[in-house]
Amino acid sequence: MRKLLLVLLCTLMTFSVMANGQSDASASGEKKLKIGYTVQSMENAYFVSVVEGMKVAAKDMGIDLIVADAAADASKHVAHIENFIAQQVDVILISPVDEKAPEDAVANAQAQGIPVIGINQTVKGSSAFIGTSEYDFGYNGGIIAGQWLNEKEAAGTISDVLNKKGEIEVVVIRYDVIASLIDRGDGLKAGMEETYTGSAKFDYVFEQDAADADTGYKVAETALTANPNVAIFLGINDSSALGVYEACLARKNHTINNTCITGLDALPQALELIAGDTMYQGTVDIQPAKLGRDALEIAMKVLADGPIKEKILIDMKIVTDANIGEYIK
Repeated sequence: MRKLLLVLLCTLMTFSVMANGQSDASASGEKKLKIGYTVQSMENAYFVSVVEGMKVAAKDMGIDLIVADAAADASKHVAHIENFIAQQVDVILISPVDEKAPEDAVANAQAQGIPVIGINQTVKGSSAFIGTSEYDFGYNGGIIAGQWLNEKEAAGTISDVLNKKGEIEVVVIRYDVIASLIDRGDGLKAGMEETYTGSAKFDYVFEQDAADADTGYKVAETALTANPNVAIFLGINDSSALGVYEACLARKNHTINNTCITGLDALPQALELIAGDTMYQGTVDIQPAKLGRDALEIAMKVLADGPIKEKILIDMKIVTDANIGEYIK
């Protein structure tokens, strides 16, 4: 890790920024580094944070950044990559909707001498990949629900969350549209099951795809109409889980005592709900704004030294009421 940081530091020094905010290369009339990022969906608050962090970093580093929103349409990634090639970008970054759809476009970019770097989800033929272990990401989210149930057991209030059969009803908000996120959804369930030490059985009454708040709300509404006693909602991300929260809030029988909602990404709205002592019990932080900066640094390293074969992992941290003070003062 120290060696990688040193390499990155040296690379960054090559692209040092002058006090007036312009890069040395730009000031001397040389061509600025141009990077294109085709992002999965700007309807997803997580990617909004990634892009915001990337824009700040690009300004600091004197990089000409072009951001294109695929709006959850895999075919748009292909069009974006073709446009980036035409604009003669130096590097292409992609957070794909579908990992297979852009393969030919990625191969074309590479053939033109333009490295392509996958962010969050990998793409075949990419020069580097920076992301999480999707299973571990989900597993950490599941731990939050398991710990919440253990606290109910210890307090003697586990009956608050049991249905008439003595089971714990669970809804899993997945997003299996992206192949790698199947592992994340499976990790959510495993993290909860392996953390919970009580004897009650889980009843997975509903598992459905959702990636944003609107869809999360609709999925929760459908699930709660058929199963009004759902106690656990495991969210594939905070964006969808925030929609779940609104759906639960509208139902008077769901409270902090009998409902646990978990998300992933540590979005500001989620953090506020955790700090406010609500049904939103926790999330997992992977610092999306920092990821935006890291992605640009990796892009420069690839340009300087060539492809990186090893997956570059993003650090993650569970956030609950126990440590929310680190995020909200």
